[in-house]
Amino acid sequence: MKTFSIMDAAVAPFRLVGRRPLATIVWGLVLLAPGLMVFAAMAPVAANIFSGGFDPAVLESRADGMEALFGDDMAAMMQFQIWSNLAQLFGILSLLLVTTAIIRGVFAGRKGDGAFFLRIGMAELQVAVVGVAIFIGFCLVALIAILLAVAIGFAVWQVGDPWRWLVCVTLGVVIFLALVLLWGRLSLLAPASIHYRTFAFEEGWRLGKGKTWSLFGLNIILFLIAITVGIAVMILFFIAMLVVGGGLQATDPEALEAWVTGLPQQPALLAGMVVLLLIPMAWLQGFSQVLFTAPFAHVVQALAGLEEPEAVADKLH
Repeated sequence: MKTFSIMDAAVAPFRLVGRRPLATIVWGLVLLAPGLMVFAAMAPVAANIFSGGFDPAVLESRADGMEALFGDDMAAMMQFQIWSNLAQLFGILSLLLVTTAIIRGVFAGRKGDGAFFLRIGMAELQVAVVGVAIFIGFCLVALIAILLAVAIGFAVWQVGDPWRWLVCVTLGVVIFLALVLLWGRLSLLAPASIHYRTFAFEEGWRLGKGKTWSLFGLNIILFLIAITVGIAVMILFFIAMLVVGGGLQATDPEALEAWVTGLPQQPALLAGMVVLLLIPMAWLQGFSQVLFTAPFAHVVQALAGLEEPEAVADKLH
């Protein structure tokens, strides 16, 4: 029986981002693009808010107060809402493109790709269909499990303490554990679809047979890595805010509020901060997606026995 190493799978994201640092940044930029759309659409509304455009006192002082609120200001709000909805659609598309690109990058081994493994083709359609099916199926299973737990909880509620609480807590733990175990198996379906070049529901599920607990352990390790990286990023961000915001004065809430509210009046500083932070934010976004995608692509590669990943990558569509 083929198996895989949990630690090899856990280090697969680090191996991939180390081998393809530029691709990681590009993947992050693709993922950030929808958010940047929202940020750009929000700029006029934010400028209006900071300038007091929606302040009731300001509106009352203007002869066209209510007309202005439901005129240009409301048009800006509607424009922002439209761009937000479009950004959500583009966000789903960017997630699909980057996910398939990461899987291709794992399968390709050391072989490069001029387009950073980004494609729009049949593989993306297959992963999209599998992803939608996983989302709907997982939500239905979770809903049924929760409703069943609630029914059992009501049935045992007449039992005295501490037994009813023990039953409720046990049900919660069992449901959570079952859903995590299920998610581990389902995580193989997308990379299996790219490997087998089909809607690999059966193939991906079969690859995880007998590996459920190993996949559970992998998910736990990935969660711990994500927590560690998140804490490190928060510390670095706080240090950067202290430096940019004027040293220890940034710890003063009033000084910090004054600095933040003054940013719209300093477009050059604001643009410089965005440019300065864009590359590290893009890398972090790309790494975050790699962290929860590459390990399962590695698992599929190991369990499916891909002896020539470069040749397989050439055939990917």
